[in-house]
Amino acid sequence: MATSLLFGAGDLGTQIGFDLARAGDDVVALRRHADRVPEPLTGISCDLGAGVDAVRAALEPLTERGGWARGPQSVVVCLTPDARGEEAYRATFLEAAGTALAAMAALGWAPERALFVSSTAVCASGGLVDENTPPAPKTPTARVLAGAEQFFLSALPASTRGIVVRPSGIYGPGREWFVNRVSEGDVGDPSRTTHRVHRDDLARAITHLLTMTAEPDALYLVTDDAPASAGEVATYLAERLDADADPSWRGEWSASRRLDNSRLRRTGFAFDFPTYREGYAAVLDGDGVRHS
Repeated sequence: MATSLLFGAGDLGTQIGFDLARAGDDVVALRRHADRVPEPLTGISCDLGAGVDAVRAALEPLTERGGWARGPQSVVVCLTPDARGEEAYRATFLEAAGTALAAMAALGWAPERALFVSSTAVCASGGLVDENTPPAPKTPTARVLAGAEQFFLSALPASTRGIVVRPSGIYGPGREWFVNRVSEGDVGDPSRTTHRVHRDDLARAITHLLTMTAEPDALYLVTDDAPASAGEVATYLAERLDADADPSWRGEWSASRRLDNSRLRRTGFAFDFPTYREGYAAVLDGDGVRHS
């Protein structure tokens, strides 16, 4: 049985764990409160802020677990900051992630693949953007993420294949911010280009990259097949919600960036929710649950 270790098991991390378990992995998830890790995942209570020695001590008993003598084969670092400021991002994506990697190194673990969940916030803001486009973070938090990506890849053992995924806006069960904005009649600039990925597709894509036979690349943009203006998405949602659609939502589509997911699709991955229509239909129908 393959073995996988999750650093972080919130909503997305838990869904990744479920998908890895369905693929046949023995999945262990480290989070502050192990009793919030649902079966069939195994939870370990530990705060990455406690330091390398504490995390190492929390992980060391896994070496006695069947199949874990050499540590996990796959690792996912999927962390959520406590706040949205630069300091919180640095504490999470650099310091906590660094503690996780240092604890594994102290145990002599060298997983086959290790994946870091970043964000398309680090990407350039204009034109067609793919994995070969140099990052151009505009905000302090995005700059922290860009630095964290490089740190993560450089800190891994030479034998470990490092993977960074940059998801666009994540939506899904319990992630209904834009739906609420439409209900309130306030969608901001309707001409702006929006990109999104359903949580379940993102989790499936991550599982795919960790388990596929071919060697993965080091970087993937994870976004659905249909960038759309905010106004187009808002008009669709208003019709589904029987809300009044502001005519201005149907205006021109601005020529802002377009995210290209071709590299991911070339691996054979296909989206269950290829556009906002399928994804938001599932959200509005109440499909799925948000993991706490």
